[in-house]
Amino acid sequence: MAAREMSPLQERLNALTVLPSTYYCIMFFLSGSWLSKSFIEAYAHDMIDDNEFDNSQCITSSWLPNMHALPPLPPLAAAIGILCHAPFSMIYHWRYAHRLPPGLARTTHWSRRMDQVMIHFCSICMAYATSGRLDLFLVNGLYNVDCMYRQCLLEVRPKRNQTRIGISILGVTIPLLLRGQFLVFLKLFALFSTGGWLFGKYPIGGWSHSVFHLVMATIPPIMFASALDLSASQSQLEVAAHCAILAEKNLVY
Repeated sequence: MAAREMSPLQERLNALTVLPSTYYCIMFFLSGSWLSKSFIEAYAHDMIDDNEFDNSQCITSSWLPNMHALPPLPPLAAAIGILCHAPFSMIYHWRYAHRLPPGLARTTHWSRRMDQVMIHFCSICMAYATSGRLDLFLVNGLYNVDCMYRQCLLEVRPKRNQTRIGISILGVTIPLLLRGQFLVFLKLFALFSTGGWLFGKYPIGGWSHSVFHLVMATIPPIMFASALDLSASQSQLEVAAHCAILAEKNLVY
């Protein structure tokens, strides 16, 4: 416990290092990075007729010039999980972690509980991002909802909670193996393992948690790219590509 005790500066840095992943999630979608030019060109090459296309699916906004339509649900689900978890992690680290005494006062505090509850919510969202399957999403959902419930019990069991978070991470990564995405699985497994080592061992003392957050911030780019390859993402990508082509035509006219 002494090795894991952090100064107010270190805890506030823990809060700030949550921001890179949230910033990336927001900018990835608002900038239209999820819809590549190569996909638009490939779709335009195969597009036969746009007379029956429903234009109401398109987004036309001067505020969001690169957002031609709603993004596919699988990568968006992962971003929702990350963005929903971030505020609770920041609140705990910035305001409470360095003020509360170590031990039960800290582990039973609502901010710590909600931080871990939202980790499980994030796992539910990411399970859909890595699978695109409703059945795996529901199975992961049931498991993680039970974990969330246990976080709210009067008795706190840190060892059990950490084990359950580890199992929830397996629920996120195993669908990649079922899809044959072995390289993506190895990348995410390496990052989660590195993060787990930093979180569990604290090899650089009080700075370890901030480095852990930075390692976790490298996960969204890999996960989004994989989620965009899912069959569950293709129909909405085609809608967005069609909208982008129409927007370009209108701009020319």
